[in-house]
Amino acid sequence: MANPEHFAKLKKGVCAWNEWRKQQTVVDGSERLDVPVFQRYRHEDYPREADLRGANLSGVHLSGADLYGANLIEADLRGADLDSANLRGADLSGADMRGANLSGADVRSAALQGASLNSAIVSGIKLWETQRADWSIKGIICDRAYWDKDGKTPTFYAPGEFERLHSDQTCIELFYLGGVSTFELNTLPALLHHLASLHPGASIRLKSVEETGGGAKISISVGDADTETTEKIKADAMQVYQAQLALREDELNREKIEKKYLEKLLFGGLIPAMLSAGAPQNVFNAPVTGVAIASGESKVDFHQTVNDNSAILALLERIMDRRGDIGLSTEETAELEHEFQSTKAELDKETPDKRIVSKSLEFFKKIAVETAKKAAGKFEDKVVSGDWQAWLHQLNQLIHHWK
Repeated sequence: MANPEHFAKLKKGVCAWNEWRKQQTVVDGSERLDVPVFQRYRHEDYPREADLRGANLSGVHLSGADLYGANLIEADLRGADLDSANLRGADLSGADMRGANLSGADVRSAALQGASLNSAIVSGIKLWETQRADWSIKGIICDRAYWDKDGKTPTFYAPGEFERLHSDQTCIELFYLGGVSTFELNTLPALLHHLASLHPGASIRLKSVEETGGGAKISISVGDADTETTEKIKADAMQVYQAQLALREDELNREKIEKKYLEKLLFGGLIPAMLSAGAPQNVFNAPVTGVAIASGESKVDFHQTVNDNSAILALLERIMDRRGDIGLSTEETAELEHEFQSTKAELDKETPDKRIVSKSLEFFKKIAVETAKKAAGKFEDKVVSGDWQAWLHQLNQLIHHWK
């Protein structure tokens, strides 16, 4: 049961509360043990929709508290216990929640712009329709989160994955009226490779492919780029996007490109051919009307590299982690594991045998081709297909390098 005296002080207002908190330090500078405790108090007594802007709530116990709609702008919640707290619709803009425990907290529709959640524990947090621009999540701990409206469908994360995927980054969004065609989906790896080749210093990744009102949206995240470079990446993406749309109406050229490049997996010449066949000259200087800037959760990674052995292993490990997509028999699974271990052992050597590495990469390429073909054309499998198409493109690059 919480201390009623602490509630009474909090209800007097933020100034009175903060002044009382200052008085909790004794003369020698040591902190007293009587930190405010709000744990599991009667919900009708919680400061629901309260104005707690700038309040010093560091270290307080608010487990299970009902703070629905509360104004917590720039509040100090460092180290606070907000386990299973109701913060739905709360304004936490600029709040300092470093090291706080937000496990199971409900922050649906909450404002988290500019908030710091560095080193916070947020496993089981509900994040539907949160505003997260410029938030900081360095060292955040999260093994699962709920992004759906009802907060019932978990998304699971490996250690460090939540931070990598959901840290604030610029995002280019391409809208396709009526949905993404198989051709447009299959050219995604080439588009990403094209952008990465033109801007090698930027981190360019496929974020998601999702249904939206009247069509579908492809989102590409851009990191490690200044404003000028980001604008150039947007313009380059727009050229390819306009070519894709133009080729929707130009069936003859589209079929030629598919036959010459996609069927033979010749991604290197694909984008120039698309731009030549599908993009009128005046498109190149057109305003970027089909591209929007946003931030949000990333879902699919694309990394371009051929020389880093650790990156090669990371790629193969991602494929191994997703072997459930493939539907292999027991014997095929054993063969896949053997090829992975063989490649790993060879890459650990100072001078790897190119023949062994190339053979294993060819095997993984075969797996990727079969899996991408199974998923292609099925809208519900577009993200799956996008993953395998991106990995297939990387494998082609690696095989060429190791031959």
